[in-house]
Amino acid sequence: MTYKTRFQYLLDKARDIAQAQSPQNPKLPPLFFFTDPKRTPHPEDIAIHMPAGCGIVYRHFGEGHASQRARLLRKIARDNGLTLLIGEDDTLALEIEADGVHLRQASIDRAAGLHAARPSLILTAACHDAETLRALDTDSGLSAIFISPVFASHSPSAQGVVPLGVNGAREMTELSSLPVYGLGGIGCDNILSLKGSGLAGIGAVDAFKL
Repeated sequence: MTYKTRFQYLLDKARDIAQAQSPQNPKLPPLFFFTDPKRTPHPEDIAIHMPAGCGIVYRHFGEGHASQRARLLRKIARDNGLTLLIGEDDTLALEIEADGVHLRQASIDRAAGLHAARPSLILTAACHDAETLRALDTDSGLSAIFISPVFASHSPSAQGVVPLGVNGAREMTELSSLPVYGLGGIGCDNILSLKGSGLAGIGAVDAFKL
């Protein structure tokens, strides 16, 4: 399976998952590639293989050439019909005219102010517990929430954490008035199991590795 074939398969199945949810936000792709400086050190090489209609969350975690890489990803996104969010760094997102910002759970409170200042930005955030998810509503400024880990994941934040599984993901979606995406351990081998889970889409890291 070529990279493009694999990525198209993931997008097709993510669309199937998203279509079960109504209404859908047309600004939100059903599939997001989450970058990671260690696991995907050259995200631009992955982005050029991604089919139109996907999203990228560029998480630089302070890497040295973040601005240059973000600009390159912005160009690739514009040329190929992709949506680009910048992880946590709204200053960089505005500087390169990205489509939005993805926030850590600890930064969720920033969403309302960002939305008020820049209502056109797509704002998403990580959410790791039911209490936080239940407290969020459509006034939070967020467009969507990413819950994780759905399945066992190589992410450092997922180590020692019991995966939600399909049933756990479904329970989390029932708590939220916002679209909920799944993240963590999702790939070609298990994405089909998420149809009917209530998720509005998925995010992945390792599923996009070259």
